[in-house]
Amino acid sequence: MSTVELALRKVKKLSDRQARELLGWLSERQSNGTSLKQPSRTSRHKLKDLRSMQKLKAWQDSVRLTTDWQPPRMPDDLVKPVRL
Repeated sequence: MSTVELALRKVKKLSDRQARELLGWLSERQSNGTSLKQPSRTSRHKLKDLRSMQKLKAWQDSVRLTTDWQPPRMPDDLVKPVRL
């Protein structure tokens, strides 16, 4: 049995007062622009991943070319010439 069918069965059992309260609640949610449907789990994960990737890219762009650090080199007096 689908979720809609279960919801219809429950709504049919409501009293008049409960039905009016439910309709008032629904109209209030719709007038506020609040969606009744929640985003699916996968779309929430995709949005979370997208946001974290955007934050990472923003950070990477902010630190790119901001340092003069170079990898350490061996001192010249420790390097032995190589003979081939």
